[in-house]
Amino acid sequence: MRDYDAIVIGSGMGGLTAASLLTRRAGKRVLVLERHFKLGGFNHAFQRNRFHWDVGLHYVGGMGPGEQSRKVMDLVTGGQVDWAPMPDYFEVFHYPDLSVSVPSDPRAYAAALIDSFPHEAKSIRSYFTDVKRATSWLTREVVSWNLPAPLAASARLLGLRSRRLGLSTTADYLRARVGDPRLRAVLASQWGDYGLPPEQSAFAQHALIVDHYLRGAWYPVGGSDAMTDAMVAIVREGGGDARVYSTVEEILVEKDRAVGVRVATRRGRDSHVEDIRAPIIISDAGARATFEHLLRQPLPQAEALRSHPHGLANVTAYLGLRESPERLGFRGENHWYFDTFDHEAMATSDSVISGEPRYGYLSFPSLKDPSASRHTAEIITAAPVAAFEPWAGTRWRNRGEDYEMLKKGLGAGLIALVERQAPGFADLVEHVEVSTPLTVDNFAGYRSGSFADLAGTPDRFRHKMFPATVMPGLYLAGADAMALGIVGAMMGGVLAAGSALGPTGIPRLMAAAAKG
Repeated sequence: MRDYDAIVIGSGMGGLTAASLLTRRAGKRVLVLERHFKLGGFNHAFQRNRFHWDVGLHYVGGMGPGEQSRKVMDLVTGGQVDWAPMPDYFEVFHYPDLSVSVPSDPRAYAAALIDSFPHEAKSIRSYFTDVKRATSWLTREVVSWNLPAPLAASARLLGLRSRRLGLSTTADYLRARVGDPRLRAVLASQWGDYGLPPEQSAFAQHALIVDHYLRGAWYPVGGSDAMTDAMVAIVREGGGDARVYSTVEEILVEKDRAVGVRVATRRGRDSHVEDIRAPIIISDAGARATFEHLLRQPLPQAEALRSHPHGLANVTAYLGLRESPERLGFRGENHWYFDTFDHEAMATSDSVISGEPRYGYLSFPSLKDPSASRHTAEIITAAPVAAFEPWAGTRWRNRGEDYEMLKKGLGAGLIALVERQAPGFADLVEHVEVSTPLTVDNFAGYRSGSFADLAGTPDRFRHKMFPATVMPGLYLAGADAMALGIVGAMMGGVLAAGSALGPTGIPRLMAAAAKG
């Protein structure tokens, strides 16, 4: 046993960000504990038959040279990750009798929408202004929860005029300002990125995603492992460590202060439980796991979580392709396929279970990553988590023949969805690997089966869910501390590490990133 200055529970983007920052900027020895056999959390990759896929990474905004998000990313990875830009038109929204390509420039995007909907020119221009306003409000609001009182009050005061805008639902905002229902649907197209249809999501959550991609999208060369490997190397070079097969069973609390963790290590015949102590504990296990399972004493946050919704559960088909999808005209852009302009109907449909999904997101990791050696694709859609309850409690890769048959049908349905739009696509498919909500639960501990376990509803931001500081010595990192996605989880790690470093910690870390 050796002493550590900090312990991080979970090795996702938020946890490793916090670990890297505490190592590089504060000289601390950090122990990262991961319950699974591979580091990375949602930011990990896997292989089958020499095909390679990233689980939670699909595309990342803000990685252009000089952008603030890129500066933070370079800080936490030591500048060891290269970023490849996606095509200039990086997304295409497909609806019945209408397709809209999204360029990597907000002015060009607005112009393209006005060309398709000239009668809505005024509302389109206002929309882009409001996206900026709501994004600025949400960023200030969440950061303010983690600042000393005087700074927090100033930050909230700056965004006060935009609060009502940000806390409206996306659907209410669009109905009030956009007359054409087809345009309302197009503007809401990226709701799959945050796991909630327009009637449920906060406009600020929607705006944050839209703004994130207004200047295009990037992909890390080498995939998500490149980020994980860079941050783990920093931790280990600083005298820390990152362990797999290490399940934290409890956060140890004494006199209302977190002082360590009880961790079970299970690897082959080696199985033991030990208590490891440190003055800083950072949880990247998610808010629900932290408050409902790891902390044994009741806290108000646990009660609030019981009534707070999850995002929609997901099914993903990971496809290995025989040859390049460029043969069919794909160039690495994402495609969103919708069979109607009614997002609520698609989000609540259970037709995916019968092999007839109503919408899907198509992505090509191999066309985005210059280092890819074999061609791959991914198709994602929503699915009702209740449909998988018959297999609840079963073990990964040992759920029975009925489950495997269900997965086979899910994969076939998603491939057929794309085939209808791009004839010849099915002939490219050589290998199919399907994940379900049970897979998400197994690897992330999210029983909801959703990448967005803490849904981005208006109430999430109205009721300040959740500041990074839980109690003295304990901090929450990752997406639940800030926002969804690679950059959202990274910034959640910044908030956790900064909070652990004292009242000026967050400003100091942001200043370090700004210097480059």
